[in-house]
Amino acid sequence: MPQLTLSSDPKSKSLALSPKKPIHTSSLSPGSSRKAAYTKKGDEPNLWELHHIQEDMAATSKKRHAKDAVESSNKKRKGAEDEEMKGQPDRSDGHDPEGGGVAGEKGSKEKKKNAYEIKGKIATAEDAARADEDPLLNQLERLIEKGQKEVNKGESFVYWMRMEDLRIEDNTALHKASEKAQDFGIPLIVLFVISPGDYKIHDRSNKKIDFILRNLRDLKTKFHELNIPIHIASYDRRLQIPRRVITEILPSLGAKHLFVNIEYEVDELRRDIATVKLGRESGIDVRCLHDRLVVPPGKIKSQQGKPMSVFSPWQRAWAKLLDQQPHYLNMSPSPKANDKSIKSNDKFNKLFEEDIPDHVEGFECPESEKLKEVWPEGTDKAKELLDRFLHTKPRQTQFQFTSPLNTGAEESQKESRVAQYQTGRNLVDGDNSSRLSPYLAAGVISARMVLNEAKKLKGGKLESGRDTGVGMWVQEVSWRDFYNHVMATWPRVSMGRPFLEKFADVQWETNEEHLQAWKDGRTGYPIVDAAMRACKARGWMENRVRMVSASFLVKSLMLDWRLGEKYFMESFIDGDLAANNGGWQWTASTGTDPQPFFRIFNTLTQSEKCDPTGAYIRYWVPELKNLKGKAVHDPFHQMPKNEFKKLGYPEPIVDHKKSRERALFRYKNVGEKEEGAEVD
Repeated sequence: MPQLTLSSDPKSKSLALSPKKPIHTSSLSPGSSRKAAYTKKGDEPNLWELHHIQEDMAATSKKRHAKDAVESSNKKRKGAEDEEMKGQPDRSDGHDPEGGGVAGEKGSKEKKKNAYEIKGKIATAEDAARADEDPLLNQLERLIEKGQKEVNKGESFVYWMRMEDLRIEDNTALHKASEKAQDFGIPLIVLFVISPGDYKIHDRSNKKIDFILRNLRDLKTKFHELNIPIHIASYDRRLQIPRRVITEILPSLGAKHLFVNIEYEVDELRRDIATVKLGRESGIDVRCLHDRLVVPPGKIKSQQGKPMSVFSPWQRAWAKLLDQQPHYLNMSPSPKANDKSIKSNDKFNKLFEEDIPDHVEGFECPESEKLKEVWPEGTDKAKELLDRFLHTKPRQTQFQFTSPLNTGAEESQKESRVAQYQTGRNLVDGDNSSRLSPYLAAGVISARMVLNEAKKLKGGKLESGRDTGVGMWVQEVSWRDFYNHVMATWPRVSMGRPFLEKFADVQWETNEEHLQAWKDGRTGYPIVDAAMRACKARGWMENRVRMVSASFLVKSLMLDWRLGEKYFMESFIDGDLAANNGGWQWTASTGTDPQPFFRIFNTLTQSEKCDPTGAYIRYWVPELKNLKGKAVHDPFHQMPKNEFKKLGYPEPIVDHKKSRERALFRYKNVGEKEEGAEVD
């Protein structure tokens, strides 16, 4: 996740990237194009310890110096790889990576320092292109193909559980580790590593970390029933984790074998590459397996044998592959129990006494008890949520801050939530969606599990089209595979770069007040405000209002999409880099198969469509709870001014028509800022 680092400037109230060049203005024509703006390195100490090695070392360059920058970056990369193998960050001098376009003051010819900067997490276009040429997943797979020499069986097998495979059922690496442990006649041990530094750098929300810990506590009980201990380690410095695991944890457990499920983000792939290499140096066999997705990256290609970046043809190929090779939907057996003698083994018995912490420092969650009701932990609860979605009718009160498993759900096959999903997915005034996204993102339930249940509704056939509710929902599940495939194939998207570089220099506004109003749900646009307040309360939004609120930030407020991407990750309980980045880049018209830039959501129209009764707005925006009809969607224009003022609700912070014209100009004339009056 690109990290947006706040850098305060007491003389400025703006926010976004710091431009290195003046912004050209024009009233009509594109004029001369503007090259990329850059962020400047601040005075923060130990920045290298907080930012990713390659991203920190990406050389800032103008085009005429590109060759020198590439050579310098190559040298630094080699040093960084050597250091990362030791688990230590590189500390050589360098420059912060390239930023993106930022609109300065009209007509300004001077450099402008902004209150907030996107610093140290946006790679240069050159470095992003280089990462795409040889994706890290390909590097890891080549490393695995070389194989590992025979190693001793050791005293235990270790399965390293990650944040995205928090389940016992249908867990590939867990099953394989258990199978091997049984073959060798030695116990299986589960390892989980907590890393506050990693959570911070990747913008994890306190709600997500709380959800992870609650699920770990649920798993601990189930593992203990199988005589399997779970060992919890904690390392703040994430780059040290491979070395600590290989040289400290595994030797302490007498382990010579480590099994993991692959994660496809750049940082996580680097970690696994380092772990495999260190393992081979230390005589430890590290096995990395595909598990997160239904179809692993690299399995779906065009007729020309190339990776696909447009969803519709990709999705048809995905569905065809599953039809022709149904083994991709096969689920792994659960692990077998360890011999009960492990509990009297002096080396391992104390592992059963280890506790799962109540919280992680810096990620305390005061609303944990309420969230436990709204997002109950455990695979059993996830299965119950799935069953409700597939077999019961939607209920309008269930969009509220309440348990999704409340009593009173009425069973129905013809009128179930999934049967009505074609229309229900665009409505927010009820529990029309599955609400499984937090469970899928954390691996509490696997995508294979949910698709196999969907198959049962259609006599064992997996529907995957827009003609039925089930088919539409299966398509929505496939988006998760798609965005992970994109991230694994084009790592640039997890390096802060737009997939479409032609939009790298779109000029963004620098308005801290507007950003804060959006975060707080105080924009004067009720559907946006309702969604943002729901986000803050429960860490989740329905998909339709995610798109509406994201479009408002990017196209109406003209604020950098990466600011929104960061805030959603910091807020959502279902935060997932691939899906979050894919959604934001779609909205910003910068991603793979994006929404065309000239399609700009009309916030009022979207509000009337997705919340036709206004119930969602009235619940989440109590200032408007007594309004009826169209006034609840647009109180400022539908009510007399004196009556509107009594509501205590803000006026719209931006004019839709003017903001639309501004967005169209900036996307058509990348690198330029229009002349004329402000739109707010």
